[in-house]
Parts: sequence; C-alpha cells; structure tokens
Amino acid sequence: MRRLLAAGIALTVSAGLMAAVGGTALARPNCDVPVPPPACDDSPTEPPPPPVGTDKYPMGWLESWQYVGGAVRVTGWASDPNGGPVQISVIADAPSVGTRPANLWHAGRGAYVGFDITVPTSALAGLHGFCVTANNVPDGSQPVPEVAPLSCPQYRVEPAAPSGLILTPGYHEGKRTLDVTFTDNSVREADYRIELSWLQTTPDDTPTDPGLPTTPPGGPSLPIPQPTYGAPIPTTEVGVARAIIYGTTGTGQRTWHFTHMPQAFVHVVVVSHEAGLTSAALSGGVSTR
Repeated sequence: MRRLLAAGIALTVSAGLMAAVGGTALARPNCDVPVPPPACDDSPTEPPPPPVGTDKYPMGWLESWQYVGGAVRVTGWASDPNGGPVQISVIADAPSVGTRPANLWHAGRGAYVGFDITVPTSALAGLHGFCVTANNVPDGSQPVPEVAPLSCPQYRVEPAAPSGLILTPGYHEGKRTLDVTFTDNSVREADYRIELSWLQTTPDDTPTDPGLPTTPPGGPSLPIPQPTYGAPIPTTEVGVARAIIYGTTGTGQRTWHFTHMPQAFVHVVVVSHEAGLTSAALSGGVSTR
C-alpha cells in the first residue's frame, strides 16, 4: 500500500513539473510578436531624462548714460528671479572695468534693484563705445549664459579746440603784416588750419604776395608749410579773398607772421584736425588798415 502511495505522489509531482515547463514554452511565442507586451520587452532600459534647470535669465534696463570729461555715468535697474543683488559690469575701451551691485532703491520697480555707476573711459578724440551687462545669479541647476547685455552705446569726443587767439597787426618794410598767435591744445592731431578772409572794397586791396607765412624774429622754429589759397580775386573786381595754410602737428603756443596783408578787416579762423574730426573753431578779427 505504501509503495502504491509513493508511486502516485511521484507521478503527480512529475506531471506538475511537465505542466510548468510546457506553460513556459507556450508563453515565449507571445513575446515574439511584432509588438511584445511590456513583460516580454528585452530591450535595455533608457535612463530617465535629466531634471529641467530652474536657473533664470537676469533682466534689466540701461535707462540713461552720460559722458563727461573722461568718465561715463550709467543708471538703470537689474534683477534676477534666482536672487541678488545682480552685479552690473561697465566695460569700456579704456583699460578699466567697473562692477557694482544693483542694490539702490528704484521707484519705478519698487525694489532695491537700481544702479548708478561712474567709470573712467577714453578721453581721446574719436568714436568710442562701452557695454553695460548684468551678471547672472546662479541657483545651482543647469546654468543660463553668465551675463545679460543691457546696452552698448557709443559716444564721440571732439578734438580739443585751439585757444588764446591773439591778432597783432603791424608794418614791416612798408608792408602791412599780421601776427596770428594761438595755443594748440590737440594731442594727436593730423594738422591744424588757419584761414584768413577779408572783403576787398577796392581792386588795390589785393596783395601782390597774399599771406606769405614766415616766423617772427625770435619766434619758435616752425616748419613752414606751402600755403594754399582760394580762387584768386582779379584786380579789376571786388569780393571776398581768402588765404589758407595748414600747420604741422604739435601742442603748445604757435605764432604765424603774415606779410603783405591787404588794407581791410581780416577775419581769422583756426581749427585742429584729429581722428578724422574737426575741432570747434577759434575765431577773431582785426583791422589792418
């Protein structure tokens, strides 16, 4: 009897194992269909996407700027949703960088996000530029660009105008003369120009040698450029006559001595040329009658 029970139990266990193996064999073909169910997908699992960064771009505005005497002053506001105060940088073409926090009270924004910064910049004649940027305040997540440009204005510095004009009429060997003295203030000029003009009221006012420049006795040793003149005035007509000369570079007092001047009221204009620009005019007039 015991042998019969043992044999029955063995047959039952063997049948169960065969059924289990058969079930697995029957389940696998279901995983070979074109779109297997998730439980049968043998492809590698893709990693989850990285978290989206929360770092925000700084905001701001350059509201005003002004260049005065070798320095530029900028005002405006800047803020960052991730914190603050935002650092403002002013980068000019001079070797200087100014960085200040935007932590002043700004009435329009109703918060301490304003800035008012003055930095030295180039004072040389010509066209110059500078840029104002707001530095990002990071929050530790995926960063945005480090700086946000607010504005990059340009300003122009005019050449320094001549000053101290002195006009001295006189006579030399029976001829009318005129000394033109002025101070040349330009430091990088290409040249300067002196223009003399007068109204001829009679044909005899036309000089035989108009405005030949020489240096006065005891005066500075100056190179004498070849003078150029406007259209000559015929001796039978009246009108405006001009004499123009171009002087070489230099800074300091300059004196030109003009001989054979006409008998007239002479108007004198002096300008400097620097960096492709013309300075404000220094002008005056004197009678040589």
